[in-house]
Amino acid sequence: MSDAPSRRQNLITLLLLSPGLAGFFGLFFYPMLVTLERSLHPEGQTQGWTLENYAVLFRDSDFSRVILLTFFLAISSTLLSIALSVPLALLLRRKPAGHRLLRMTVLVPITVPGLIGAFGLLLFWGSRGWFNLSMMPLLGRTEPIQVNYTLVGLVIFYVWHYFSYTATTTLSTLEGLDPAIEEAATVAGATPSQVLRHVVIPLIMPGILSGSVLSFMAAFGAFSIPLVTGGSLRPLAVSIYKQIEVFTPARWSAASAMAAVMATLQVIFLAIYMRVLRRPTA
Repeated sequence: MSDAPSRRQNLITLLLLSPGLAGFFGLFFYPMLVTLERSLHPEGQTQGWTLENYAVLFRDSDFSRVILLTFFLAISSTLLSIALSVPLALLLRRKPAGHRLLRMTVLVPITVPGLIGAFGLLLFWGSRGWFNLSMMPLLGRTEPIQVNYTLVGLVIFYVWHYFSYTATTTLSTLEGLDPAIEEAATVAGATPSQVLRHVVIPLIMPGILSGSVLSFMAAFGAFSIPLVTGGSLRPLAVSIYKQIEVFTPARWSAASAMAAVMATLQVIFLAIYMRVLRRPTA
């Protein structure tokens, strides 16, 4: 008799979880299975199984460079997002004049559609954009500073578009921190820099971690920004698109293999990244 309430509770839990499980299966798991299945077919065929698509990718030196570029853009933009978000959060926590406008400005990149943001960045950083029109007279240059379609420019664009995730979660965690904790450390004789390093940063690390994970995931799978502003620099998402839209006939099996590799690398690196950041410091 004692098992009846337990079974009833398990059934209710399963019914409550079923919409979410169905959504997960339909929107993520099933498409990934279809992609994986397609990647194992010979190009242009729907029958037979082969690993040749993966073998071709890993023999291709260009594909290795694409992977390195994708990781470089994701990691560099994530680290720069952290470097910008922590000081910005410390500043906004003090509520200086105009802090509401600054908070809204931080959220602008994630509210602007990717394609519109990419075109706006091209105009701003272009040879006749505001950046060059302002900097060329100051630096005494006659030639514009080349930012668009460069690696440095692409990193700048990634940071602009994705750092909002890290900034938002870092600020939320920091504002939820009890000031009494810092006051206690100060009373105990800690200097402001020691309070920041040994008290504040460790306590807001969960917010930094969650935001940086979101920034990394978004940057790793970036499509609109590199498609419009990358020029010859093509990370994985753009390279997959190229297999389908550029080549005739479309290379669906090759694109599926690249997508499967991309998803696997993303999950592996994300697991390592979270493990390293969660490691307690001495």
